[in-house]
Amino acid sequence: MNSLPGRYWRLWTAAGISNLGDGVFIIALPLLASRITDQPASVALVAMFFSIPWLLFSVPVGALIDRSDRRRLLVITDMCRGALVGGLALVAAFSDVRLWMLWVLAFGLGIGEVFFDNGSQAIIPSIVRDDQLERANGLLFTSEVAGSTFLGMPIGSALFGFAVWLPFGLDAASFVIAAMLAASLRGSFRVASSATEPAPAAPGRKQLIAEMREGVDWLRSHHVLRNLTIGVALINIALAATQATFVLFAINELHISEHWFGPLMAIIGAGSLLAGIAGSYVVNKVGRRFTMLVAAITPVLTSLAIGLWPVTWWVILMTTAQAFTITIWSIVAVSLRQQLVPGQLFGRVNSVYRWVSTGVMPVGAVVGGLTADWFGLRAPYFIAAGLLLTAYGVVAVHLSTAELTKAENAVAAAAV
Repeated sequence: MNSLPGRYWRLWTAAGISNLGDGVFIIALPLLASRITDQPASVALVAMFFSIPWLLFSVPVGALIDRSDRRRLLVITDMCRGALVGGLALVAAFSDVRLWMLWVLAFGLGIGEVFFDNGSQAIIPSIVRDDQLERANGLLFTSEVAGSTFLGMPIGSALFGFAVWLPFGLDAASFVIAAMLAASLRGSFRVASSATEPAPAAPGRKQLIAEMREGVDWLRSHHVLRNLTIGVALINIALAATQATFVLFAINELHISEHWFGPLMAIIGAGSLLAGIAGSYVVNKVGRRFTMLVAAITPVLTSLAIGLWPVTWWVILMTTAQAFTITIWSIVAVSLRQQLVPGQLFGRVNSVYRWVSTGVMPVGAVVGGLTADWFGLRAPYFIAAGLLLTAYGVVAVHLSTAELTKAENAVAAAAV
């Protein structure tokens, strides 16, 4: 297997450090929210505010990414995120944190995630070859899970128990370090329509709208990616519905203490870590089509199993299996987009894809919070199972082997 280039490993390191801080933050934020209030809907609003920027800003951000130096964009975004989390650390150290502050912080970090995720996914195809995409994306997921889940979450849980401000201060520092590593990447990461064409000037409002529309039209006309978008949107609504109140589910249903919540998440993350390591091997061994079918049906069964029998060891087993298949699905979905979308359109098309697929997550968070309020903390898992079954239907009916092969052949023909 051909080795990945040095620039990729520098980006991988930056992502790992940033994800270490993210894990600390991800575990500390819901713990802090649950300490402020025990209302599921109020806690779920933190997740809603974090994900709603995808719905509001993803499409225009994609158009800007296609006109920007993607390396510079990553640097600026991480510096801004570091300043936001550092501000909360100062408030927590010297004053009382209010719930509305968590909502504002989640919204600001959500905007940063829109820029960073779209930019980082757009930069990968300019660093590695097409035949290395699944391996590169799988290793990035491994870095994300290892840094966030196995290191960040246990550290965040321990730091939160010692002092509330500490996990947020560490997260702020990780963003700054990641920004410095991203700044060290060599090369040009601005995509033009030809090698001799100069970088475009800053777009006017009408031109920006036209470019946004171009991304919408391209995705809408592409059979594979259009249906992939629908399937992922349904999966994300389901996952958001259960994740929004999982901290309360763990504390009240599984009787997990605050100090053990981080280690619990680390154990569950073993599935994602394994998928990141073995993802490209699995896809190459059994094929994309079969991989997608298994990855789509497994969360249906695990969600039902968790809702029916909320026992700690059983929930750990089911969520670990679910994390494995969801990560495999994500590797396939990201690699397909990077392979099928032209480089000069990737920012716009990817942002429209995320606008739909990730922009629906606030809906899932609200549905999960209200369902837990009205019917109990186990109820969101049954709602999720129904949505996940619908997503499996989309994959089974619309993403056939013939359609996938046709799309790949079209890219090869265009390259020739």
